[in-house]
Amino acid sequence: MKRDQKLLLIFVFTLTLMVVEFAGGIVSRSLALISDAGHMLTDSLAILLSYLALRWSQKPPSDRRTFGYHRIEIIIALVNGLFLLAISGYIFFEAVHRFFHPQEIRAGILLAVALIGFTGNLFGLLILRSETHANLNIRGAFLHILADTLSSVGVVIGGVIIALTGWNIVDSLIGIMIGGIVLRGAVDLIMESGEVLMEATPRDVDMEQLRRDVGEIPGVRDFHDVHVWTVGSGRRALSGHLLTDNISTHESQRIICAAREILAGRYGITHTTLEVECESCLDTVCEYGPQDAGGDGKN
Repeated sequence: MKRDQKLLLIFVFTLTLMVVEFAGGIVSRSLALISDAGHMLTDSLAILLSYLALRWSQKPPSDRRTFGYHRIEIIIALVNGLFLLAISGYIFFEAVHRFFHPQEIRAGILLAVALIGFTGNLFGLLILRSETHANLNIRGAFLHILADTLSSVGVVIGGVIIALTGWNIVDSLIGIMIGGIVLRGAVDLIMESGEVLMEATPRDVDMEQLRRDVGEIPGVRDFHDVHVWTVGSGRRALSGHLLTDNISTHESQRIICAAREILAGRYGITHTTLEVECESCLDTVCEYGPQDAGGDGKN
């Protein structure tokens, strides 16, 4: 099954679970279930947006958008994170309110609905688990479902405690736990998508080592003015200057091919723009040369 088909299937499934949990929360008067249903509503919207982003990102580049639509994935991943942040705030607010004003909970209904939700979320996790490292947007959808699964576990445990002890205040404590899980996922997703939009160097790329690796290619005297950034999920780009002796065009092409092989094989960088410059050419300073390209290359 394709990624977009998986997301569409999970969207329908999550929306159905949301309706079941919301109805169960109203009947059982459980904040934990109502909060989880609200979280699932946000998840449904997030998964739908992830599905649309995945479809849009497959559009070919144009003269106006030469990188295509890959950044749509990152923008929607950021929106997903903001949705999660908002829902965690609501959960915290309601949990604190009910902590001081506890309500009678119908534990039997709470447990039955929570178990249905837990089973459904496990189904979603199994479908998406193999896709989380390939696409930031799918990772966002996976985090939504993971938070729902953990929330369902908490709701089930809370339902058991309430059924055995009658401590309705546990419902509020479970709500706070759910809010914490949601908040952590939101912060991680916002930070990572924000780094991509700021064109930060990917976290797993050691720039000093990258410069050394390329600098060790025979014929390369220096590798500077290097910039590495992420265009979209699984698509990294690099630009840089290769300093060489006064060599032929054929030799320059050999060096560029060797550099691209290193960058793709060791760092997953598949889109490169490399400028070859010779030391004797540096006597003439270009008006739009490296001095305007963003500093000394230590980015």
